[in-house]
Amino acid sequence: MHRRLSICAVLGVAVVLIGLLHAEAGAPTISAIVTTADQRSWYLAHATIWRQPRPLSPDDVLDGPRGVFPYTFTHATSVDGVTCAFTTPGKELSGRSEKFECRSEDGHILRIKYWDAENGSGNREVFASVVATRLLWALGFNAVPVLPIKVRCQGCPANPMTGQGETRDRRYIGLMEIRLPMPVIVSGENLEQGWSWHELDDAIASLPPGDERLRQRTYFDALTLLAVLIQHGDRKPEQQALDCEGPVDSTRGEVLVGDGSARTLLLEDSGLRACPRSAVTMVDVGATFGGAGRLSRESTAKMNFEAWRRKPVFVDGTCRGRLTVSMAAGRNGEPDPLISEEGRRFLVEQLRRLGPEQVRALFEAGQIEWFSGGRRPNTSHNVSSVDAWVSVFEDKVRQIEARTCPPAWR
Repeated sequence: MHRRLSICAVLGVAVVLIGLLHAEAGAPTISAIVTTADQRSWYLAHATIWRQPRPLSPDDVLDGPRGVFPYTFTHATSVDGVTCAFTTPGKELSGRSEKFECRSEDGHILRIKYWDAENGSGNREVFASVVATRLLWALGFNAVPVLPIKVRCQGCPANPMTGQGETRDRRYIGLMEIRLPMPVIVSGENLEQGWSWHELDDAIASLPPGDERLRQRTYFDALTLLAVLIQHGDRKPEQQALDCEGPVDSTRGEVLVGDGSARTLLLEDSGLRACPRSAVTMVDVGATFGGAGRLSRESTAKMNFEAWRRKPVFVDGTCRGRLTVSMAAGRNGEPDPLISEEGRRFLVEQLRRLGPEQVRALFEAGQIEWFSGGRRPNTSHNVSSVDAWVSVFEDKVRQIEARTCPPAWR
């Protein structure tokens, strides 16, 4: 009873207990599976980390995952972009990054992280998140997909984050995140529990020796090395999620439905597994393509060309990736992580699947040409040049190819 009352507090409302939910027409969708700490560790150890991606053309890379976004890449990033009416300032939304909500002419509520290209200011995640999530997806790793977008915001205040200042039509370079409807798996009252890199590392190490442990170790080390390549240092647990990919078996627990809440929880019965297939997902990779750092500063950790260019992939003479993690992530974020030869080699195999045109498409999808803050695209070879970013990316891939690492502990 105490556990159920605690979960009620999470929902913040009265709850209704539903039995045999699977048999009822129109039953609400489970948004979270609440289980024990041991069971969550099991889900984490066996979670899908990587899956074979389909071959991608440069146009596929620009478009991103199929059937996810309300607009095509071509439409969203056209000269006119998407028109919407301002509804909510960013300060009333979750998170601290600069954003706002607006309603599009076709009825979509769009949560937009924005960059003011005219003034060269705003949220650098607009560029970094698109490139990082496209890269993860193209290589077979799970990431919350984001759509690059140009927005004409009607009735937008001078500061969309605070809602203050003169209102008029304003144009922004932006992105919108699409969180796919998969239930998260947690072991407590925090539905944004996520997972730490140290925790997933330990869960894999706890598997018995054999093919599965080696496979999970290989995929984890490849994902870790990729995070080093893009300098993903803000690695606190809520930046990653443990999701349930398969259909939830609601007979293996008790279902709590919030009265007037969008959240419906399944309290998993001890010893039973309601999720047939778990997966680890990268939720927020906006603080990337910079120099990382303890504070994940906007100007240094996010889309800082010189800081990213100067950071070598490996600590000198070792197979530890050079990565400073944020204070919020702490030691559980695994700074300067050790990479196995299996993981290094596997990542190289995946990176070789991307030809020069696909790599170029990654940065074109990120609308890098608008990063200078000019009134029109900048095509010179500088920090706003796609060619410059591609060149640094290719150099980092060469650093990974040139290194040989110790084998994984089996």
